[in-house]
Order: sequence, then C-alpha cells, then structure tokens
Amino acid sequence: MALNRPVQRKTPLLPQGIAENGAILVTSAPKGAADREPAAFDVLRHMREDILSGQFEPGQRLKIDELRARYDASVGTLREALLHLLSEGLVRSAMNRGFSVAPVSVADLRDITELRIQFEVRAMSDAIKHGDEAWEAEIVTALHLLLKLGTGDAPVTRSAEWPARHRRFHQALVSGCRSPWLLHFRSTLFDQAERYRSLGRTHRRSPRDVNVEHQQLADAALARNVAKACDLAEKHIRRTVDNIAKVLGRGAAKR
Repeated sequence: MALNRPVQRKTPLLPQGIAENGAILVTSAPKGAADREPAAFDVLRHMREDILSGQFEPGQRLKIDELRARYDASVGTLREALLHLLSEGLVRSAMNRGFSVAPVSVADLRDITELRIQFEVRAMSDAIKHGDEAWEAEIVTALHLLLKLGTGDAPVTRSAEWPARHRRFHQALVSGCRSPWLLHFRSTLFDQAERYRSLGRTHRRSPRDVNVEHQQLADAALARNVAKACDLAEKHIRRTVDNIAKVLGRGAAKR
C-alpha cells in the first residue's frame, strides 16, 4: 500500500542574482574574495541609487577615475558594478567611449509605462488574492511611514526620505504575489520609472495629492477589491507619467 506523503512546495527557479521579492543581487564575486564582497555590494547599490536619483544625468560619461574617487573602489569592482547596471538598462556602453548613463526620452518613458502597468496590475491582483496577514501588516506600516512625511505633493516628494518609503509602499502592495519572476520584471520596470520620476521631482507639475492616492490604493488592496485596486494603480502611474512627460517636453523645447 502506497504511503501518503506530504507534498512539498518546490522553490521556483529564478534568474541568477534575483531574490524571491524581485530584487537584484550581486552574486558574481569570486570565491575567496569575502573581504571585498561588502565593498562590491555597496558600490553597486550606491551607484544604482545615484543614477536613479538623478545624481548622474542622462547621457553623462561614467569615467573610471572619477568613479574611483567618488566610491573609493578598485577598477575591478567598478567595472563589475557597471556591467550589472548595463544588464539592468541603466548604463550604456560604446566602443572606445566607455560607459555612460542611459539616455531618456518621452518615447522610452511611454514604452516603460505600458509594460510597467501590465506587470504592476498582474502582481497586485495576485497579491490581493493570496496575501496573508503579514502582507496586510506591511501595507499598513509602509503607508504610515510614507504619510508621516507630510501632505500635498511637491514638498513631500522632494524630501530625502520619500523615494525609499515610496518604493517600500508600492513593494508592499505586490509582495503577496506568488511569482518571483513577475516580481523581478516588475521591480526592473519600477527602477526605470524611478529614474524618470527623479527627473521631474524638482519641477512644477500639475497639482495632485499623492497621499490621497496612496491611501486609496491601500484601502482597495486591504478590502481585497482587485478591480478597484488595479484601476487606481494604473491611474496613479499614468498621472505621474503625464507630469514627467511634460517636464521632458519642456527640456527638449529649451534645447
């Protein structure tokens, strides 16, 4: 007689260097280099943050000598970080010209947006259907921290803490999604959108209250209202993109 054995859930296969929440990890440090691994992690993280926050301008050359002074890192560590950023689409490489920050354009922003909305609503839909109490608690916590920064739009989004808290809130909404691959691609597109968002953060935009939008998103998700939450998420993304597109358009007109 066959024994009834418990069915074990298999861990899904992920692309190399991808965590289950979709985050990108540095995994290529050679064996025996444990002492320098933290430096490699830090350099990649700081360089990515500097690109996403607009510290490096679109199209700016990333010269190794200047990067060594900025990050106090070896040439090998810097090149490793740049190759990771190249694979993420945040950096470009040209023969005999080295590395540079990827350019921006309204067309590129629109392309990213259409794909991002698809991944965002699919991940959110799955998270709402299958999220547990820990998922609910993280949404409440992340929203609380985001709203503590103040009210309105421009004064809030220009604060130094806002990008990290904003990322945590949107990550919380989809964290109940069961597909690591979906979360990975969604995270990549979020980073691309964050770079554009940083370009428009310090410019005058159409008036809106982002805190109200975030509160409505959280309420719909916690009420397990998939249709409403996904509709609000799409409108939230499109409002931001429309504002950024206007900023990019004004910049192109000045040139």
